[in-house]
Amino acid sequence: MKNFKQYFKAYKLLEEATKANTHLTHLEELVLTKGEQGYTTARGFITDLLSHLQGKSKRRVGTTVKWDGAPAMFVGKHPDTGKFFVGTKSIFNKEPKINYNENDVELNHGHAPGLADKLKKALKYLPKLGIKNIMQGDFMFDSSTLQKEAIDGVSHYTFKPNTIKYAVEVDSALGNKIGSSVFGIIFHTEYNDLESGANFGAKVNNLNDVPGVWVDDAFFKDDTGVVTLTTDEVKQIKDYVKTADSIKVNYKDLPLDLLNVYVNSEIRGGRFLENAEDSYNNFVLWVKNRMGKEIDKRKSVKGKERIKESFKKKLAEIESKEPHIVNVFKVSKLLSQAKQIFINKYNNAVYKTKHFLDAGDGTLKVTAPEGYVSISRDGNAVKLVDRLEFSRANFSGGQTSTPITK
Repeated sequence: MKNFKQYFKAYKLLEEATKANTHLTHLEELVLTKGEQGYTTARGFITDLLSHLQGKSKRRVGTTVKWDGAPAMFVGKHPDTGKFFVGTKSIFNKEPKINYNENDVELNHGHAPGLADKLKKALKYLPKLGIKNIMQGDFMFDSSTLQKEAIDGVSHYTFKPNTIKYAVEVDSALGNKIGSSVFGIIFHTEYNDLESGANFGAKVNNLNDVPGVWVDDAFFKDDTGVVTLTTDEVKQIKDYVKTADSIKVNYKDLPLDLLNVYVNSEIRGGRFLENAEDSYNNFVLWVKNRMGKEIDKRKSVKGKERIKESFKKKLAEIESKEPHIVNVFKVSKLLSQAKQIFINKYNNAVYKTKHFLDAGDGTLKVTAPEGYVSISRDGNAVKLVDRLEFSRANFSGGQTSTPITK
């Protein structure tokens, strides 16, 4: 059992990685990117979620729905000037791109007209919300992207900001709100300033109700009472964790920088560590392929030989650590299997919006939300996403490989 100091150290590492909420890590990725401390962190999230969904947690574990919006927007009062501003992730650049007016937007983002248009609309509509700090959210729609179409003979408002198409019945309370709106955004993170870091889980109940603007938070709302783990599900999760605990891994000097990139390549191909030994063998082939590409880039014989020698050393290191790489793949897979039980349970809840994926042939597939974000009691967060479904869809431009019906 890990002690408090180990958990604290692991959470601090994750906190450093998420100072600005510009990228969240998948739960099972932690072991591939942070090694032993990553495993401790992932295990802590699973333990907290397990207690929470059994109704045994003394301190609430936050869960937000991962809306598939784009672009990410940062809006609110700038801590230095007190002026309302909008921006993208570039507000965290070494030379921040802060937009107080349309001229700033043109100067900073004029090269991307679509993005610039959305930021200008945010400048027009969002100051009226009365935001006191800085909020991060995902753009969902505006008047140019909100459409009305029939799905299964029922009229819906639809919008597709990224990979998932969202649909809301026109004749519903939410449909009435969205149908009368010219701008929609989901807020999920707050900042007191641009230095101290992200507070995951934004609250919108204190914001002003602005006509024509649809705003919501991303907090998971269990309206059905079904998000409670069964005895069998609890046992299965505990078994996954127990098995992962029993696997011996020496994380020292593992090529973590390469392992996670390789695993993403598996997901692009529709696989995820189905067999750890096979994945190891494919990982070695993948490294050799990268070596060949790097050698081909070099013009001189000397340059080619230098790269070849560097990769030979790297391959020798990888081959010497084969048992531990195989085992870290096994651990990541077990973490993913435990995570999937939580995802399936959350997916059982009823949502007021319907979710679809595009097959690329004009047809749609009913799907679950993109995923969820688990927020620890320490304020850190990880993604809970069915990566074979949604990460692969993102890699392939929003299309799945399976025929979809509408």
